[in-house]
Amino acid sequence: MSDAPGLPTFTLPLTPAAFLRDYWQKKPLFMPGAASGLDEPDADTLAGLALEENVEARIIRGTAGSNWELKQGPFEETVFAEVGERDWTLLVQSVDHYLTDVSLLLDSFAFLPNWRLEDIMMSYAAKGGSVGPHFDRYDVFLIQAAGSRRWQIGDVCDEKTPKLPHPDLKLVADMPVREEFVANPGDVLYLPPGMAHHGVAEDSDCITWSVGFRAPDYQMLMAEIAGECLADADSELFTDADRQVPKDPAVLADADRQQLVRGALDLLNPAAIERAVYRWLSTPRLDGLEFAVDDAHIRQRDPSIALVRHGSVRLILQGNIAWLNGEPYSLTEQQRPLVQLLARQRCYTQEALDAVLQPAGSELLHDWIEQGYFAQL
Repeated sequence: MSDAPGLPTFTLPLTPAAFLRDYWQKKPLFMPGAASGLDEPDADTLAGLALEENVEARIIRGTAGSNWELKQGPFEETVFAEVGERDWTLLVQSVDHYLTDVSLLLDSFAFLPNWRLEDIMMSYAAKGGSVGPHFDRYDVFLIQAAGSRRWQIGDVCDEKTPKLPHPDLKLVADMPVREEFVANPGDVLYLPPGMAHHGVAEDSDCITWSVGFRAPDYQMLMAEIAGECLADADSELFTDADRQVPKDPAVLADADRQQLVRGALDLLNPAAIERAVYRWLSTPRLDGLEFAVDDAHIRQRDPSIALVRHGSVRLILQGNIAWLNGEPYSLTEQQRPLVQLLARQRCYTQEALDAVLQPAGSELLHDWIEQGYFAQL
């Protein structure tokens, strides 16, 4: 029998409905022993990712009351010999995009819509390592994988909250401690947006997974909508064939202003707006399928899996259209049951696939496997 750990999983200690009602975007929740299968990746794997050209990584060094230092990756191997034995943290963003077995943890968050999930960041900290007291603008689940971390929880903050003077780090200047927890392997801390927190590694080899949630910025969404609508629109100019002599040529008349605004707003085509929303939400945080799926490793961790979705793939359904990494695919009625399954989760047993596979669906799935979006095990 294999000694390999199972796939990473997380289980709420209360019903999803109770969590959403009482905690989601409202208050913190500490959940001892709620996660498992977190043995990998280890510190060496995270350090290896931080050396890669296209991986977003940072090293933060400092302690409360001292100067904080930030180094941006990619790094050379020598950097890990230079940081010392304590008081530093390595952060690697979007590990789920590179290591598909890590992304399978996200199937445990089916109590929220898939489009709300952003990525999994991981941190490795030496003893005393921290990123300082700060807050995030989005929901986050902090999952302890190795070692222990002491979490201090403060008040809800916003952009007006006083910060320490630092060119790159937005650290809270004064964080009163309202709650405190020590997280051991398997413990999970949920924090709503804006909640100040400060985590310090109690020992060396402290690894924490951070499941962050996408909180769309309406300004960015409007930019996407405008771009999609303009790509659809024909160029039209203002016309005024029935122009009357103006009472005052220095004034923009109400009728002219209304016509200008109406002409611009008419470019907001409802179909283009829909496309913009789905294209944006189905586009992954990082482009490209940077790392191949380690199918043998995943099969070892769970032999029942026959197919996995690549960790950097987003898939959202819009009626009979599947949006995969920002591109639309029209679906037939035969294909739709398969794509519903593929969009609902990230790993699939042969039994589940056989229940929905039809010839047209098999052809589509083969194409997506050939393009690297899915991997057979």
